[in-house]
Amino acid sequence: MVDYNHGISTNRDADISADAQQAPRVQVAVGTAPVNLLDDPSGAVNVPILVKNRNEVKQYLGACKDYEEYTLMQTTLAFTKIGIAPVVMINVLDPENPKHVTAVAGEEYKLTKGSTTVPVTGILLSSLVISSGEKEGKADVDYVTAFDENGYVSVAVTEDGVFSGTDKLTIAYTMLNPDGVAIGDVIGGVTENGIRTGIELIDEIYSRFKMIPEIISAPKFSREPAVAAALEAKAELAGDLTNAIAVVDIESDTTTTVEGVKDAKDRLGCFTRWTVLCWPKAILAGHRIYASAVVAAILQYITAANGGVPASPDNKDVPIDGIVTEDGTEMHLTKKQINNYLNAYGILSFAYLGGWKCWGNNTAAYPDKTEPNERFIKCVMVGNYLENRFKTEYLSTVGADGSYKLMDSVVSNFNTDLNALTPNYLAGAEVIFNKRENPKKKIMEGHYVFHTRYADWTPVEAVENTFTWDSKILEEAFEGGE
Repeated sequence: MVDYNHGISTNRDADISADAQQAPRVQVAVGTAPVNLLDDPSGAVNVPILVKNRNEVKQYLGACKDYEEYTLMQTTLAFTKIGIAPVVMINVLDPENPKHVTAVAGEEYKLTKGSTTVPVTGILLSSLVISSGEKEGKADVDYVTAFDENGYVSVAVTEDGVFSGTDKLTIAYTMLNPDGVAIGDVIGGVTENGIRTGIELIDEIYSRFKMIPEIISAPKFSREPAVAAALEAKAELAGDLTNAIAVVDIESDTTTTVEGVKDAKDRLGCFTRWTVLCWPKAILAGHRIYASAVVAAILQYITAANGGVPASPDNKDVPIDGIVTEDGTEMHLTKKQINNYLNAYGILSFAYLGGWKCWGNNTAAYPDKTEPNERFIKCVMVGNYLENRFKTEYLSTVGADGSYKLMDSVVSNFNTDLNALTPNYLAGAEVIFNKRENPKKKIMEGHYVFHTRYADWTPVEAVENTFTWDSKILEEAFEGGE
């Protein structure tokens, strides 16, 4: 295959200040949802769905309180409690996949005033087989069904149906099996017909919704190295156009102490600026959920609150009630523990400092990479923001006449954009079109090169103030009193 250059792209250079000699947006979550609660469960499988609140989640994906089995409910809980939207959700739990469902043999249920409840979540209504003795009923003729607020199925027999006068029913059904979702289902792929599934669907977000997927996650599943790698790769370039940040969980099943988290990071294999690593789980509204769901929502929230420009998540309030390991063991980590065992290895966590806070500035690239645009979450996201803005706003130049007037227009307009961000968000920035970087040969081929220099403000990592007890002040105070 020929790698033919046609379009618009950007490159990110190293921090040139290191060598003095040299001159709003959307979150995407991939996971499982209780689609059995929908009229058409299969219609919500492997398709990006844009939601703005819990009601829309309920309408388009199904909503319940089983946060462990249905991971997109964790994302729902986080973005609704933190108060940020919209979110694009991609459900990979497929009721037509035999591995994603379980058949349950008939069990007897006693009728009370003509009705009963099957206290199980995930039941597919179309699969219900209800009988009594030799009599088998027909839906909406002999009985009616509905889901209650817990996602359980309520069954009520009709007065003139075959179950009239019966005091018990035998009910068999097929139910969703979220545990049957494999790593490959989450990672997804592209079929011979060009149909995307799983994480690969992130490539369609921009064209479907005209929104840039700047924060991506797969709560719970991202603990797996293959899923984390897929998210990291997609963050580096989504849809062959834009950049994102991947928010990834480090497992807390076997890693139950801070001392072991560095080794867990090494096993996970994430070491680039494209990834924000989180550990352990968090308690939100009384539910144990994966930290990535909370951090992704916080990153989206603080960006929106900052005029659409990314800001540091460090020391920001987060509405959690505590942190726990996978088995629910509550943890009480000191700031020093988080600093030395987590932040020092590019891992973000939560600290109680008069209130729960996100604690940490570093991407997974730290400590291997120490340049600001590699190590700091905020600096990486600002770089993504600037590059995404340039690529999407100036994509229209591709195919236009490559005149110097066009080049001057791009320089003038983008410099205006950069100037508007200075000094509130950027320390300074400038885009140039250097004729020496655009020789005649390249121009004849239709290739044009711009160069943007910028620096955003690095986040405050540490503040130090030396206090000295000075006896002279005491002496002067007494002298002044006389």
